[in-house]
Amino acid sequence: MVYVTTGTVVEKKDPITNKTPTVTGAANSPTLGNGGINYASANVPGRQSIVSNQAQIKNDDAYRQSEIARTLATITNRQNQGLDISAQQKYLNTNLGYQAPMAQAASNVQAAPAAQNNFAIPGSRTEATLGRIDDFINKQSGFQFTKPDAFVYDQNTDPAYQAQLAEAKRNVATQQADTNAGLRATGQGKSSWSETVANQIGTNAMESIANNLVPQLMAQAYQRYSDDANRDLQVQQMNYGVGQDAIGNLGNLYGLQNQEYFQNPLQEAQVTGNYLPTEARDAINNLLSLKQQAETKGITAEDRATLSKQADFIRSQLTSMGIDASQYGANVSSANAAKVNPGIRTLAGQQIDLGNKQANLAAAGMYMDASGKLITPQSDWGGLVRQAANPNGQLTLAGQNQAFNQQQVGIDNQFRADQFAYQKARDAVADSQWSAQFEQNATQFGLNYALQQLQQQDDSAYRNAMLAISNDENSRAWLGLQNAPAAEYSGMTPGQVLSALQSQYIDPTTEKYAPPKDSATKERLYQQIASYGLPIGQDDQVMLSMGLTQKEIQEFDKKYGNNPGN
Repeated sequence: MVYVTTGTVVEKKDPITNKTPTVTGAANSPTLGNGGINYASANVPGRQSIVSNQAQIKNDDAYRQSEIARTLATITNRQNQGLDISAQQKYLNTNLGYQAPMAQAASNVQAAPAAQNNFAIPGSRTEATLGRIDDFINKQSGFQFTKPDAFVYDQNTDPAYQAQLAEAKRNVATQQADTNAGLRATGQGKSSWSETVANQIGTNAMESIANNLVPQLMAQAYQRYSDDANRDLQVQQMNYGVGQDAIGNLGNLYGLQNQEYFQNPLQEAQVTGNYLPTEARDAINNLLSLKQQAETKGITAEDRATLSKQADFIRSQLTSMGIDASQYGANVSSANAAKVNPGIRTLAGQQIDLGNKQANLAAAGMYMDASGKLITPQSDWGGLVRQAANPNGQLTLAGQNQAFNQQQVGIDNQFRADQFAYQKARDAVADSQWSAQFEQNATQFGLNYALQQLQQQDDSAYRNAMLAISNDENSRAWLGLQNAPAAEYSGMTPGQVLSALQSQYIDPTTEKYAPPKDSATKERLYQQIASYGLPIGQDDQVMLSMGLTQKEIQEFDKKYGNNPGN
């Protein structure tokens, strides 16, 4: 089989047909999962298959993910058949490093249709490394140094001895033949003497071999025995050391993985207040990849539906981890999903959030107390200012009481000012023939109407009444003007403008203010008053106090394009 990765899905393709086998067979076959094979009892091909499978799990993470999904499907199938799953469970947890927090994910896989069993499930790298360490330790725990067999020397089985013995026999035979030949040459021929001499030669040779050669050969054999034992011990020590080095390397790898995939996210969580497990990060990356594939131009509806099923599966995993999967819903584009800041809010982060809410609430309370308006807490404190400045904002109970009190104070002040202004005007026209009618008009129709009638009846008496009113800051007119909103005006007050202008029109005879009588002077006076930029209504009051009539003011307003009252 050839393993081909397509995003988060691992497909096994037959190299001959180049077709992907269906998952149904894998899910329904109780013999899959490689958990039912025992290394100790397996034959040689079975052991080789297990070793090859473990090597691929170690080096190919996509293959490992596929094995996890396939083994979960096998466990489900065997459970449905009432079969034992202990071997498959051990293979899942020990060999594949399937992490415990994903138990909920396993139940989701079991409850899902068979077509989803091929989806990859995020795994724990550190648990996979721990599983490999556990395997090495288990193997090392069964390791025992073997001692060599006891040294035994058997000269009859020693090739060196046999060679030396054969050579000695040949030498003895040669010596015996030479001896017999010499004896025959001297005329002794074959006799008991010659046989005795020949036997002595053979006996001496065998005694020499036994006394000299055998100890040498035994020493040489023992040296070879000792060398072989030492070499065997060295090989055993090297094999044991290789296993220890592998465990040490895996321990270092576990430390690096623990730092990268556990400690670093915890440190990041202390800064940001959000904790995101590595498995969740991997799942999110896979989900973003699926979204990008689904958004590829020209993708078919069938392919998109397949990607959608895989995405739904991963979203269920995120939900089981405590991540809000709606942020990566099917209606969210890959670009927007990539901007999401996922994570599980930590206790420190929740305390920060609570502190921010309390600070926002306290700030809103301060603006509420100062403005008397209902203020909604918000993180942008500039918005609190805008809420407080909103004229249509709803008043608090304290604000309503304050507004009522101010209204009452204004009514009282207005009444007192009206009374005082009436007295001033009445005293100013007391010697006039219009005094009685002025009092009657003021009583029946109010001070303004009485002044208008007085202006029509006796302009001089009217000006005296207006001067009497304007010369006192507590008069009704000026009190009314001072109570008018003037948030956008910071120039001279109407009283200051009136005093400044009246000083320019003093009659040298009476040393009092003399209202202008010619039209040109009145028009210049109108322009002077208008140049001060008094608020609406206040400029008209100053013009009337300076001796201009309402008709003249209206004509000048029309001439210079000003609205009435400006």
